[in-house]
Amino acid sequence: MSGLARLAFHPVPEVGRRDTSLRYTDILFGFVIRELFLRLQNWPQLDRVVKWHLMTATVLVLGSWIGYRRSLNRSSYEVKFFNVPFWRFVVDQFMLVVYFRMAVLTTTPQTSGLDWQQLVLDTTRLTAYVFASYVVWDLLGLWMSVATDSQGAVVRPRYPMVDADDNPTTSAVALDWIGFGITTAAFIAVAALWLLAGLPNPWAVLPALIIVLLAYRWSKEMRTSWLLQRFRQS
Repeated sequence: MSGLARLAFHPVPEVGRRDTSLRYTDILFGFVIRELFLRLQNWPQLDRVVKWHLMTATVLVLGSWIGYRRSLNRSSYEVKFFNVPFWRFVVDQFMLVVYFRMAVLTTTPQTSGLDWQQLVLDTTRLTAYVFASYVVWDLLGLWMSVATDSQGAVVRPRYPMVDADDNPTTSAVALDWIGFGITTAAFIAVAALWLLAGLPNPWAVLPALIIVLLAYRWSKEMRTSWLLQRFRQS
């Protein structure tokens, strides 16, 4: 590959500048949360299954936003055509489209006349799409962990860790197999619930889905806290 072609399809990594906490993706999360809250404000008028759907969507979206902000592997590098952070950004935007679709499965202010079995099926199906995206996002993170640049006999990590001042260090990002394993296990559980949602009278699918979502977020937070403790002790 020539030098020009390499730069076109393998751009030089560049650490992003620090900005405010109000980012593009956060704003899009805000649009999704607004749609959910517009429906939740009519809580007393809602059918029981619609309530379970909205609770599931709210737990998924808020948990995803918190996880996005808390992620140790959220890239500190600029998005460029077509580097790994770019593809992670694409996955992020796909998930936001799915979140928005889930938020508007019901109408507002009235939600009468819904096919509740179809609502359960759509909710679990969209949640499975999200968790499949989580798996892809984690795989891209693993790719960043092992990517290297060679300059003669010197091999350096392509996406090294950055310090508190946003300066690249000499250390590679740690391989997060624990996080990937947690995500994969949760995806399998959600996919199983998606299959169960197609059976007659799947009344318990949405409560079970909420339990899976909460267990997933708790496990990821425990993993993050453990990694932070190890980092501080090292």
